[in-house]
Amino acid sequence: MTTPSDLTGIAVADATSEPWPATATVDGGRLRVEGAAGDGARHTAAAALLPGLINMHDHLRSFLPTGRASEGASLATAITASSATQAVAGPAEYRALTALSAARQVRAGVTTVVDHVYPLHRDGLLEAVVAGHRAVGLRGYLALGIMTRGAERLCTSVEDVVALAERAADVLLPREQLYLAPVSMRSNAPDDYAVAARAAERLGVRLYTHIAETQAEVDACRAEHGVRPVELLHHAGFLRPGTVLVHGVRLSDAEIELIAASGAVVAYCPTNHLRFAKGFAPVVDLLDAGATVTLGVDGMESPFHEMRQAIYAQGQAAGDPGALTSSRAFDMATGAGARALGLPAGFDAGDLVRLDLTAPAVQPLADPVWSVVHRAAPAHVTDVVVAGRHILRDGALTVADDVALAEEASSVVRDLAARIGSTVPQFWGIPSRMAPPQ
Repeated sequence: MTTPSDLTGIAVADATSEPWPATATVDGGRLRVEGAAGDGARHTAAAALLPGLINMHDHLRSFLPTGRASEGASLATAITASSATQAVAGPAEYRALTALSAARQVRAGVTTVVDHVYPLHRDGLLEAVVAGHRAVGLRGYLALGIMTRGAERLCTSVEDVVALAERAADVLLPREQLYLAPVSMRSNAPDDYAVAARAAERLGVRLYTHIAETQAEVDACRAEHGVRPVELLHHAGFLRPGTVLVHGVRLSDAEIELIAASGAVVAYCPTNHLRFAKGFAPVVDLLDAGATVTLGVDGMESPFHEMRQAIYAQGQAAGDPGALTSSRAFDMATGAGARALGLPAGFDAGDLVRLDLTAPAVQPLADPVWSVVHRAAPAHVTDVVVAGRHILRDGALTVADDVALAEEASSVVRDLAARIGSTVPQFWGIPSRMAPPQ
C-alpha cells in the first residue's frame, strides 16, 4: 500500500488559463489537483505543476551509442548502420534498452510516449517493449512498424504485423493504444499503405508513418508515382482522423490542406530535423490551416528542448522570432498530444509533472509558461505521476532502479557490439556501486 502524497506548486493546466496556487494529492491510484490556501499557497511558488508531457514520436531502443565519428552522417547512413545490430537483437535486448530509455523519458517529464517499434522480425519483441515501458511506469502507445523493403532479414509482411496487432489488441494493450505503422516510403511499397488502412479499419486501431521527411523522398515519390508523398497516402485511404504523420518537413500547400481536412495529426520533431539538416517543417501553416501539430523527441533530449527548438526553428524559417508562440509550443507538448491520443485534458488523465522553480535557470520567474518552455530541463523534474501512480518521487524512480537499468542496458550494448564485430571501448559500462573510487 502506497502512502498518500501532496505536491504543492503553481498549476499550469494549459497554455491559456491563468496559473494558480495548487496542491496535488496522489492517493490510491488517483490524482486530485485543488487550489491551495493558507500556508500551502505561500509555498507554491517553489514549484510548477504541469500536465504530463506527451512524446508523440520516438524509438526507445538505442542499439549502439553514437559519438564524434558519426557526426555529419546522413539519415540514410544512420539507418543503414543500425541494421546489423537490429538483426541480432532479441526480446531481452528490446526490453532492456526500452526500459532504460523509458526511465530517461520519465526523468524528462514524459508521461506518455508513442513508441514506433521496428523491426518486428522475431517473436516476443512487442511484448518485450511493453515490459520495458512498464518497468518504470511509463504509459506507452505502440506503433507497430511494417517494413517490406530493405534488408531482407529485417522485413516483415503487412499481414504478419496485422496479425500481431490483432493478437495484441485488448490483450497486451487496449486497442486504442495501438497503431499500424508502415515505416516510410523508403521501407514500404505503395500498396502497403492501402492494406494497412483497410486492416486498421477492421481492427479498430489507428495509423502511423514517417512521411515527407526529406526532399529526396519527395522527388523519388513524384518520379515513381506521379504524386507527392501525402497525396499518395490520401489516394491509399491512409489519411483519416487520428492518423499520425511523423515529420512532414516537405509539404506543399495542397498537402497541408489534405492533412487539415482529414483530421490527421503531425508529429513535429524539430531537433531531429536540425540534427539531420532535413529542413523546416511548415508548422505555422499547418496550425493556421487547422491541423493538429504535436511534438516528438525522436532520439533527442526532451520535450522541454523540443518546445524551444520548435519556436527557434520556426522563427528562423519565417524570419520572424514570434512566428510560433510559447503558448502554442506548450500546447503542442501537452494538450495537442492528449487530444491526438484521446486522453483527458489537463490533469484529468491522472498525469502530473512537478518542476523545481527554485533553480537559478528558471529564476527570476515572471511567466511560468514562458519559463517552462524556454528554461526548464529534465534536471528540474522532481516528481512524475502517471494515471494516479507516483513513478518519480523527489527525484527517484519508485518502481525501478536507475543504476540497475543502466547496468543491464550497458551489458546488452556491449554484447550486441561484440556479436556484430564492433569495437567495444573499455569505458563502456558502469562501475559497480560497490567499487571504491579510483
